[in-house]
Amino acid sequence: MLVLSRKEGEKLRLGDEILITVVKVGADKVRLGIQAPSNLLILRDELDTHDQIEAEEEERITLVFTAEVDQLAAKTLRIAA
Repeated sequence: MLVLSRKEGEKLRLGDEILITVVKVGADKVRLGIQAPSNLLILRDELDTHDQIEAEEEERITLVFTAEVDQLAAKTLRIAA
């Protein structure tokens, strides 16, 4: 495990696409900002369960499928008109 010290406002880069910023340091917690590609699933460790990952993936698939169905319906309506 790599352990680093960072101050508020300082950043850490993971590869080319992930940037972690120390947003705020409090007495009992640290707030982090994470910039990463939208297709990267980011979970707090306590939420990293198989069921949670499956539920989020199902939600993504449903949203994509719904958008594709809406586009197809719109095209069909234009053709019929």
